[in-house]
Amino acid sequence: MNDIRNKIIALSGQPVTGKGTTTKALINKLEEQGYESENIHVISTGNEFRRYFNTLIDFIRSLDNPEKLQKISETPEMQDLMSNMERRIFLINTISRLRTHGIDLSNFSIEQANNLDELKEIRSVVDGLIDDGIKRKGEEINSKERPDEIWIVDSRLAFHNIPDAFSVRLTATPEVAAKRLFNDKSRGKEDSSYSSLEEAKLAREKRRIGEQKRYKERYGVDLENPDNYDLIIDTSYASIDDEANTILKCLSYYIDGKPFAKNWTSPKTLLPMQGIRETVGRATYTFDEMIDKIDKEGYLPDKPIEVVEANGYKGIVEGHHRNFAMADLGKTLVPYEVIAKDDEKIPYGGGTARQRIDSLRVSNLFDHETFFEGEGKDKHFSYEDIYPEIYSKLKEKEGETR
Repeated sequence: MNDIRNKIIALSGQPVTGKGTTTKALINKLEEQGYESENIHVISTGNEFRRYFNTLIDFIRSLDNPEKLQKISETPEMQDLMSNMERRIFLINTISRLRTHGIDLSNFSIEQANNLDELKEIRSVVDGLIDDGIKRKGEEINSKERPDEIWIVDSRLAFHNIPDAFSVRLTATPEVAAKRLFNDKSRGKEDSSYSSLEEAKLAREKRRIGEQKRYKERYGVDLENPDNYDLIIDTSYASIDDEANTILKCLSYYIDGKPFAKNWTSPKTLLPMQGIRETVGRATYTFDEMIDKIDKEGYLPDKPIEVVEANGYKGIVEGHHRNFAMADLGKTLVPYEVIAKDDEKIPYGGGTARQRIDSLRVSNLFDHETFFEGEGKDKHFSYEDIYPEIYSKLKEKEGETR
């Protein structure tokens, strides 16, 4: 049995969660830590997929140009795609279906490569080639100790193909992902022309659900299953810098075999279930002492904030000091653990998760907003930025209970 555990980050993510930007930030952090650039290796299965399909489409477009066709046939990509009889048959079938159905390849996009039924057979060949390549690469990396090197594998299935990798999943709310998609004009042509946020949201959700369905059908793997990953980061309100720092800190714990929290999110998303005086009062430390301790020593990844989840909200049960100390320091990620959901009982008393969430109060939320730097003209953060209409709902409920 191979007990070698080299530094391999398997970076997965829902669509529009910033995998590429996070990869760049990780590279910068690693170079700051002293890694030589030649020892930081990045593998992107998305790039591999594009490489194969762009070559394939060029091949099909050149069928009436013998000279160009011969040149493309000699590329490594086409050699792989025609390496045995089964693959050659798939290729012939693909060309036949595309021509029979009159598919226009003049403005070919990767979205078509992912979704066209006519490309399903050859897509399975490309997927298999990439999967086999990633598996071989993982085995090669872990064939010996490589303490001075690190790999970042941008692949939705790397956690499956390289079981010993440190698997990271990036997520974002549909609303935040839609804003990113709508506002970012630097993305590929398939993402460049949405007329509204709602259109962008629907397109992103269609892509996310399509990916989930495709991976279930082909591999029997549910990309949304949290058990697949060692670390899950909600990037919705997090800075890229904090994302990279969190990944590398938790990687060091993983390599050393030390426990760390799986789930991380912005402290903005965790709602206070107590008054401001309790938050800034003394617990094990005073609030100022907690801020000073975290500022000097950093946040310990094995100390998640305990929350309950119900009605679409996450409320803090234990960890107010830590959550708002991190907010006061301008940090955008904290670890958390859901200890009860919906009608589950809270382990150490106090009723169910839903009952605890029902005790949310407008005054507690409003008082805690001062810990966060706001966005926009007035620079005032509101919990309604995260949870639309939360104040109107709570005010209505509080009015009913008077």
